[in-house]
Amino acid sequence: MCEYCYESAMLYFVASGQRHGIYSRFAYLEEADDLKTEIEQLEDPNNPEPLIDLAFCRLYDHYFTHGFDAGLFNTLQNKFGQGAVQAYFTKRQACHNDLLRAELSRIELLSDEIRWNRIMADQERLNSNAIELLNSYYDWWVLGIGKEKEKRKPNSNDENLLFADELLTASTEWDKFHALYPALFFALSYLINHHIDSDIIRKIALTNLKDGADIWTKDLWLQRRAMITCVKREGFSLIVENLSQIRYELIYYVLLRSTINPAELNLLKEAILSEQGDRLIRTVEREHLFGLMDQLVA
Repeated sequence: MCEYCYESAMLYFVASGQRHGIYSRFAYLEEADDLKTEIEQLEDPNNPEPLIDLAFCRLYDHYFTHGFDAGLFNTLQNKFGQGAVQAYFTKRQACHNDLLRAELSRIELLSDEIRWNRIMADQERLNSNAIELLNSYYDWWVLGIGKEKEKRKPNSNDENLLFADELLTASTEWDKFHALYPALFFALSYLINHHIDSDIIRKIALTNLKDGADIWTKDLWLQRRAMITCVKREGFSLIVENLSQIRYELIYYVLLRSTINPAELNLLKEAILSEQGDRLIRTVEREHLFGLMDQLVA
């Protein structure tokens, strides 16, 4: 499956609540409402490996949204095992932001309420560091500025041999992205919960990746969270006014996750119908959007 096919599996789960396939568990961890139950029912939590990153990202967001919860952290640690959890914290040393590297690499941040509250009290410093890290991510990963590339390495059975000279994101850059990701999620979640008017949230929401997405769509997850935040703050006019640069998958997701009135739906439908020029279609087409709108009205 391609990364956008995995995003399609996520949309299917959000729309229907139905589960299918071991490799769709990333969608459940990202989008399930009951995080504790989701973690408890993981049958093979350390395969694929990114699941622990997703679980910790949800844990950070739970702490921001609902407050410190050592019981939920213990549930996570018991399910993944102390070895995997310790390895996770060791990897956080890869973050180049001094504050987030120092804090996110310590288990005490999530197991000691006094430490968590002390860090959260320093809002000016947290805000500054979060914005700095996300701006760096935006330039490097989203826009591709300074991102290293390497030639595609097709095998003999590859149907895309014609693209053998295509330049793709270098493996070292992917390693950097995966190691940095929980800090990126922490930073975005912090801003969403404490500084919702930060311009970087809007920039991430409205800018599509210059290069291919992560196979588990973790970068697309950041974009979805930023977009739903901006729509809740600004309304559906944000989508109507910036329609040409917003993927249909994002619009579909917002429709699933937002409460909107028929008047807003009509304005959005009219804007889509009047859209000029060709649009890159991945997994969601215009008819899918209209079908969902009809369901919502009904």
